[in-house]
Amino acid sequence: MSNAMSPHPLPIDLPDDFAQTPSASHSVKSDMPTPPDVEPIDPQNAQADGRSHPPKGPIDGFIAVIHFASRVCGAASASMFAVAMLIICQLVFMRYVLNASTVWQTEAVIFLMIGATLVGLPYVQLIRGHVNVDLLPLYLKSTARMTLAIVTLLCGMGISVLFGFYGFELVVEAFEGGWLSETIWAVPLWKPFAALPIGFGLLFLQFLADFLSLITRRSTPFDLRDDAF
Repeated sequence: MSNAMSPHPLPIDLPDDFAQTPSASHSVKSDMPTPPDVEPIDPQNAQADGRSHPPKGPIDGFIAVIHFASRVCGAASASMFAVAMLIICQLVFMRYVLNASTVWQTEAVIFLMIGATLVGLPYVQLIRGHVNVDLLPLYLKSTARMTLAIVTLLCGMGISVLFGFYGFELVVEAFEGGWLSETIWAVPLWKPFAALPIGFGLLFLQFLADFLSLITRRSTPFDLRDDAF
């Protein structure tokens, strides 16, 4: 009944003494507790935690350079896919519209697609685009999860070095032997083979940057929070 007598009617679910509260005209204070998924930030704890504010140094510069190189590889890979698509369109037009023969288009598309896949490897690792099954890391404790992440990155670096080394040997052998593709175009094979050492060499550097970020606590294992699961 008091709400009806007030010159400013209030919602029916508000108490009668709400109008006499000094702060009623500015804000509504609620006694409800903070939702469980909202964690207040303690400035002192945030400064004490080294992962929240990692120290700056040469490692940060090295990681930034590697990340920039990986992004350049991603742009180059996307450009190669785009060029391959345009060549396919030109091939279809030449063959089925102009009824003309094609010489270099099919081989160029094959080399561009393979090269784009290899050169794009470091960028895919940068954005964590590879197939990743994180069921086991979720069930592991923080120490075991860190160990598994280190072993995984070391294996990735080892495989990258292996493929990069033998890819470089293949490029040198193709260059010294004057290898040519068995087509009318006769492409020097060392050029498309160069995508092997370039792609896996840069993938090794990206793995190394991830490894340094992990052991210096600049990132978490498998990009999972410490309290995950």
